[in-house]
Amino acid sequence: MKNIVLIHGWACDESIWQETKNYLEQKYRLYTINLPSMKNMHSYRDAVIELIEQKGLTRVVLVGWSMGSLVAIQVASYLLHKVQGLVLVSGTSKFLAETQTSVLSSRTSLKDTDFENNELYQGGIPSVLVTKIKKRLSKNPERTFNDFYKLMFSSKEQARELDDKIIDNYLCHGRIWDLLEAQSGLDFLMEADVRAYLPNITCPTLLLHGEEDNLCPLEGANFIERQLPYAQLVSYPGVGHIPFLIEFRNFHQVLEEWLSVL
Repeated sequence: MKNIVLIHGWACDESIWQETKNYLEQKYRLYTINLPSMKNMHSYRDAVIELIEQKGLTRVVLVGWSMGSLVAIQVASYLLHKVQGLVLVSGTSKFLAETQTSVLSSRTSLKDTDFENNELYQGGIPSVLVTKIKKRLSKNPERTFNDFYKLMFSSKEQARELDDKIIDNYLCHGRIWDLLEAQSGLDFLMEADVRAYLPNITCPTLLLHGEEDNLCPLEGANFIERQLPYAQLVSYPGVGHIPFLIEFRNFHQVLEEWLSVL
């Protein structure tokens, strides 16, 4: 039986994977984790590595959703000999889009930057949105979490009133993130850039992504697919940030088919 480690996203916990566990547990060994409070940029990665080592797993498939995809890429790059497959759900290698200002601020001099030959990364969201979320978080955490959850749904999903149903039944259950934990998680999202790790990853990779994802745009998954030699992208029209709940049967059938030949 293959070992599968499921990694959740920001403002969620391991319970978000319960339906996936129910669906797959007859064929696979499934492990989930509640990511700890972040102390540094490797805290989430180290927690997943610790789980793998504690369970004595010599071969593992990593499944990371949203923020968890950044963590999964970190782990896969660090444990090349143990990760036999990588699944990135609503995945990204950099949460924030690049602007000329942000790129210039990270360079030592203007002459190091050539915007004509170095395309700005557009697979993320504007930094101003995350900054706004962080500011509102300290004033009204509950409202901020709920507004963030709303961003996970496409206009079609909201028209079908799936947003309130899924928020009530899945996103608002489980462990509640405290303020400092949530803020440090946002810091991770704003700072994490794992694009440089992608060339190290040679294991088969499956990308599962909604085409109307407002939080991790599809271009982010397209970017990853272009960097990895053994990547396969499956996208879902009209679907937002949570394809594993919105397109439940289709999503898990695709995942099972991919796992069966891994």
